[in-house]
Amino acid sequence: MRRFPWFEAILIIVVMSISLYAAFSDAQNLSWRWFTRDDAYYYFKVGQNISEGHGSTFDGINRTNGYHPLWMLVCIPIFALARFDLILPLRILLLVMSGLSVATGILLYRLVGRMFAPAIGAVAALFWVFSYDVLVIVYQQGLESGIAAFFIVLLAYKLFEFEKSWRRTEVSKRQIITLAIIAVLAMFSRLDLVFLAGIAGIWILFRGHLLRYFLPLDIISIIIATLLAFLARVGIRAYYEYVEIALTMVALGLAIKIPCAYFFGLYQRSHILRLGDLVRRLILSTLVSSAIVGMLMLTSLKLGLLQGSFSRLTILIDLAFTVLLLGLSRLIFKGLRTNQSSSSESNEKPLDSLRANWKKWLSDGALYYGVVLGTLALYMIWSKFTFGTSSPVSGQIKHWWASLPGRAYGGATRDVLSFFGINYLTDANAWNPVSRIVGTWAENMQAVRMDEGWRYLLLLAGFAILFFLLLLTNRRKAKTALTQLSIVPLFSSALLQILYYHALGYAAYQEWYWVSQMVVIVLMLSLILGMLYISMGTVPYRELIGWAFAAFVGISMGSSFWRIIQTTMPYQYWEADAPYMDIVPLLEEHTEPGSMIGFTGGGNTGYFIPDRTIVNMDGLINSYPYFQALQAGQAGEYLREMGVDYVLANLTILDQQPYKGQFNEYLDVLDVSYGGKQLMRYGAP
Repeated sequence: MRRFPWFEAILIIVVMSISLYAAFSDAQNLSWRWFTRDDAYYYFKVGQNISEGHGSTFDGINRTNGYHPLWMLVCIPIFALARFDLILPLRILLLVMSGLSVATGILLYRLVGRMFAPAIGAVAALFWVFSYDVLVIVYQQGLESGIAAFFIVLLAYKLFEFEKSWRRTEVSKRQIITLAIIAVLAMFSRLDLVFLAGIAGIWILFRGHLLRYFLPLDIISIIIATLLAFLARVGIRAYYEYVEIALTMVALGLAIKIPCAYFFGLYQRSHILRLGDLVRRLILSTLVSSAIVGMLMLTSLKLGLLQGSFSRLTILIDLAFTVLLLGLSRLIFKGLRTNQSSSSESNEKPLDSLRANWKKWLSDGALYYGVVLGTLALYMIWSKFTFGTSSPVSGQIKHWWASLPGRAYGGATRDVLSFFGINYLTDANAWNPVSRIVGTWAENMQAVRMDEGWRYLLLLAGFAILFFLLLLTNRRKAKTALTQLSIVPLFSSALLQILYYHALGYAAYQEWYWVSQMVVIVLMLSLILGMLYISMGTVPYRELIGWAFAAFVGISMGSSFWRIIQTTMPYQYWEADAPYMDIVPLLEEHTEPGSMIGFTGGGNTGYFIPDRTIVNMDGLINSYPYFQALQAGQAGEYLREMGVDYVLANLTILDQQPYKGQFNEYLDVLDVSYGGKQLMRYGAP
């Protein structure tokens, strides 16, 4: 008989009991203290409208696709209840988010527990469900991050099982399709997880070959090398003037440097393990590929295929960074080798390896990517025919904002640390809480006479070295753990996601975007803890010590978590007739029932206000035609034709980009203000 999963049962009981306490606290807690982000209410209101037969619309007029589809599917049945009670769906959603949290924790417990020991898995699970950082970033806002985290960890768990099975038995089509479906679910939970789905395919297809380890890392290395070359040459402020040229060079680099690396033997074990041979092949491969990329770039500029200027020095800087980064991954591999390392491909030539494997790679690739890319293509075609655009309009708008000179919505990143997702002081902090903790240490090291940024980077480098040295204490277990926890595809895709936002230019990115990075952090910390546990060897009562530590983590973090919930979600704190939002009675007093009110935002107001229609003016949850009108400077006329009666907005922002005064001729300012915003009557000029 199977042993009773007592830990999982206790975890479910404790987490859901705390969640029930929070969910059934005063109604006003849900709107004032828990679900506070406009972005969440975009889902809630659209879900309500879909359930009531109005279609995919926030305001009941404009059709919108400004959301991630899988989370919207979850919200529709929940917010069908909003027709009866606006707070009931929020109570249920809080429980759903808690259910996702504990389900993700259990998957981490099973994954890490099977990798190291159940006690280590318990620590990972307890950290996940009781961490305040995880709560605030992933779950509390009611956004898609919770379901995204679940499917990321589920994919990691299924890849763990796949790793166990493919070495013993032939891989079946069913296994590949199952992994592809989970990757699709992750991708539709957050569409930027398409990078995870893509890199996971490399991990699956090239099993048994060094390509599976090095190709994801090489993709990242080549991209970073080129971006660093441009940043070093022109600086972060001027980079976005060269973004088209930079991205063209990135694409050429990927298309040319990877095949060159393959045919120069940089994916062959025998060449990597001999240092002199590795250095020679690495330099030759990079020289040849960089020369080809450089000639193509210069020719494209000369022929007018690319517009702008391009410094030849950028090619040399890119070459240097490429050698450094491609070499680093192979030196790490070499450092983790064991005496028992062997492979049938050791003395096999690259072309022979390609001949032997191409049919299997092509067949498995067609199956996996057929499911992933086929499903994505169907979604994009449906979106194009339904909404007039193939991708969410919210993402397009934020890319557009980043291209504008104004910074009303933040604009593209302006510092290198944010560009690579490691600035612990901004929403670009993708590696929270580790980066925040290290950043705090760097701030406190005032005795070290060095720029704070350099202190921070040196500390990060120091911890990376210590982590590698810890892996060297048991190379065999370290290699197994890195492989079975799928650290390479998870880490590579997390970096790709960060670079997607900052290399192309993106405004108003938020902390909840960085879900896969949070999962990677938990797995890496679990790996460190697991390696320390393994190093204890034959220490008496090692398992008991492990469970004692898990109990300490659970009690300390759990009690802190419980106190936070009690403080945040009190009982009998609010008056029974207290409004769910203080702006609602204000608008009810100064606008007529049936009014249409424009907001630069307005998600939560749109959900809670009765007998009035809230129209989103920034475009994030509006239609694609409205976005086109904004770009053309005709949004003022667009809203007038819609019949907007009032606008509540900051006048200064309306004069800046992206609006640039295009509503001004229709506005009549009233003597009513709220939070720096002015209520204005809207109509004919």
